[in-house]
Amino acid sequence: MIRLKRIRSKNVIHHNFYGKRKEAFEKELLLNQRRIKRGEIEKHNFKSDRWKPAKEQLLAETGGKCAYCEAPTSPVAFGDVEHYRPKSSYWWLAYCYDNYLASCQLCNQRFKRDNFPIQNRKMQAPIIRRNTTDNFIAAKAGQIAPEPLDTARVNTFIRLHQQERPLLLNPYFDDPAKYFAWRADDVLREVEVTPNSENFQVEIIVRVDNTEVEPIATASIEHYGLNRMELKNRRYNIYGHYRTYKQMLEYEQISPEDQSLIRHSIEKMKAPRAEFAGMIRYFDEVFSITER
Repeated sequence: MIRLKRIRSKNVIHHNFYGKRKEAFEKELLLNQRRIKRGEIEKHNFKSDRWKPAKEQLLAETGGKCAYCEAPTSPVAFGDVEHYRPKSSYWWLAYCYDNYLASCQLCNQRFKRDNFPIQNRKMQAPIIRRNTTDNFIAAKAGQIAPEPLDTARVNTFIRLHQQERPLLLNPYFDDPAKYFAWRADDVLREVEVTPNSENFQVEIIVRVDNTEVEPIATASIEHYGLNRMELKNRRYNIYGHYRTYKQMLEYEQISPEDQSLIRHSIEKMKAPRAEFAGMIRYFDEVFSITER
């Protein structure tokens, strides 16, 4: 997992997620929540065609990878528009653009599902009662989720995210490099992700208090399935290529031109679109420290 940046432009954000359409979708959510309170319906009937238009841009921002495990989605599946905060319990964020990530189906459907552990008090839902008026709902519509093109409202939403402090990392809001370390096992031929507080490789300064690193990293690893066997084995193969490059740089016979090519190859492995870039960045930092 690596830090992601959301592109905020009308050229890339579908019109479902701002303006009149966003307002209409939110009004429907509020009306249905009132119907639930009145006992007229049991639950929300969310419409997936409203968030599907986000998929292309979400995948562009992850480089075609799952935002959680960093495995490419296109070779085996097209991936999901993942609701970071589950719509089952955060119904008012069902059509919220800043609640979406691109995820592989395994991370989303097999592991995370509707799990969403938090450290602090849950983000407050809009207060809707059985006697809430139409005028109140009309005034509230368009205001219950951040406008993705409104920087001030997005920043407020990020502050609410931090106050709630989910135990599951969101790479758009959190820096995964502060929480994760990686451990290569040459016997089992696998690379496992661990909390950064454990520092298996060498002593590295942890940029977040260890009391926060451990529970957040552990929960994210568990609920995203980041140590499932297929990932550990696939990561080891990528790590093997990286380690070979590093070993080649130690040969005295390597020409300056070849050294330059090798270093360029390593930089490509650390690029945002590269598979398991977060792992390679970690190991490259480890090797840089040991080489000093």
